[in-house]
Amino acid sequence: MIGQLLAGHYKVLEVLGEGGFGQTYIVEDIHLPGKPKCVLKYLKTTSTEPEVLETARRLFQKEAETLQQLGNHDQIPRLYAYFEEKQQFYLVQEFIDGHTLTKELLPGHCWTEKQVVDMLLEVLNILEFVHHQGVIHRDIKPDNLIRRASDRKLVLIDFGAIKQLRSQTVINANGKQNITLIVGTRGYMPSEQIRRLPRPSSDIYALGMMAIQAITGVYPHALQDDPNTGETLWQDRTNISPGLANILTNMTRYHFKERYQTASEVLAALQELIDAGEIPETDHQTVNLHQLTLEWHEEGEIKTRTIIEKQNSKNPGKIRIGRNPQECDIILPDPTISGLHVEIFFHSHKQKFYLRNLRQKNPPIVDGHMLLAGEMPLAVGSSLRLGLQNFKVSDISCEELPSGYTPMEYARSSALATLQPPPQTMRVSAVRRVVEIPTPEEIPPTPSQIILAPKKKTPSKVGLGIAGVFVSAIAGFFIFQFANSSTDNSQENFIAEQPQLCRIVAPAGGKYIAKLRPEPQTEIGALKQLNIGEKVMYLQAKGDFVQVKLADGTQGWIFGDEIQRCDTPAASYNRYPSN
Repeated sequence: MIGQLLAGHYKVLEVLGEGGFGQTYIVEDIHLPGKPKCVLKYLKTTSTEPEVLETARRLFQKEAETLQQLGNHDQIPRLYAYFEEKQQFYLVQEFIDGHTLTKELLPGHCWTEKQVVDMLLEVLNILEFVHHQGVIHRDIKPDNLIRRASDRKLVLIDFGAIKQLRSQTVINANGKQNITLIVGTRGYMPSEQIRRLPRPSSDIYALGMMAIQAITGVYPHALQDDPNTGETLWQDRTNISPGLANILTNMTRYHFKERYQTASEVLAALQELIDAGEIPETDHQTVNLHQLTLEWHEEGEIKTRTIIEKQNSKNPGKIRIGRNPQECDIILPDPTISGLHVEIFFHSHKQKFYLRNLRQKNPPIVDGHMLLAGEMPLAVGSSLRLGLQNFKVSDISCEELPSGYTPMEYARSSALATLQPPPQTMRVSAVRRVVEIPTPEEIPPTPSQIILAPKKKTPSKVGLGIAGVFVSAIAGFFIFQFANSSTDNSQENFIAEQPQLCRIVAPAGGKYIAKLRPEPQTEIGALKQLNIGEKVMYLQAKGDFVQVKLADGTQGWIFGDEIQRCDTPAASYNRYPSN
């Protein structure tokens, strides 16, 4: 589909995301000046039967009308167009240039109370508008909030999931059957949403979990909950004012009736705190950290590198770009790039990032101007060309961080290459296109006729037996190494009876335990915690849950994506999700 022209207007540039039910693309409108980027969502239909298509068409029209209403808010992407072509359905939305809030919610980095309150006020005002339109977002999470580069405001995205299209009528040989699907992301979903009964307070719960993540520096899925009440246990991980702690607790109550019911209620409670002067301007000493994100296209992939002021690099404070691994921090294979070509640094007095030319015979081109010597300031959207390689400054931001804090993922050097002398630089002239490709993540829904949002990548499988778990924090990966080990004889005999039903506990999202429930779609009264690598017997599936039997005869329910077949490979890797 790349390069294809749709509706005579939209040329497809790159895949933004794809799944079994649809794709999302970056496109350009060739009929508008400057050919602006847009986001195009293509909805697959699973049947060409007239009844199915008519149902899809009706739901699609309703979805488009809702998106058009929501786009009247400045912090929600606008709907530009929607159309049907060859019995397929398409939505065209505004492309938001910026970065997701995931980039600001770093593990171990605790926001100040003021930062949390500011974020809550901004998102709650968006939710107040959304809920007044009769819409529940159902997937509030850091990945679905973009910090817009132009004005630093938060923009709420992924209304392609709204989720009339995921809660639809499926037509089969037996007639019509209504199916309501789980839409959301584990850790941010409240219990009623897991039971497929979302309501506006479900969005408030998700936003509250985001705020708890910000104030504690801990991912929601890593927090424990009370086995008797279902309440999330987080208060011991931070020391914040009682008023704010009370608001966050009431936003994330297990029972929806005990939660704030509307965004307006939370806004009023926060305003009372502010008026009473209970929110300190700063909780502790902070520093400003300026950072620039550089983006380029290499070997068919989109590469990005975030550069911070006072960068830890081969030349402290500077990031050098070229082909020589002995001198450069960003090493590129393009033979038209010099061994040592340019460097990027932050000018503390001018409070700007600059690019400096280090190769007069092969000068860089910045925003269409050849830089023969010296340096030039960079801005969001600045284009840079080294030889044939194109770059783009996709974001420049300033974060308020605790004094002395440096994000580890930025401080480490990302250049990995064999230390060999670079070949001679080639001299040619051409242009390549660079396109931004964010990666959405969410729980894959069960099959339906039409869907907008892309499907999540299949989680890594965990192997048979467990001798030990070795955790490495390098580059944000948690590495699990498994080996076959002798287990309890009763369990081995139990599994041996029906090996085809053998399953091994393998929780997703970096967890080490899975919760055994007495009934599906419930969180309270967990029977026990199942450890990663523990063997169980498969009994039956019901929606997103699976009933299993333990070696001691205990039966219960767990999420289907928390177990794998016992005949999977004996070693596997799990990575914490970005959200």
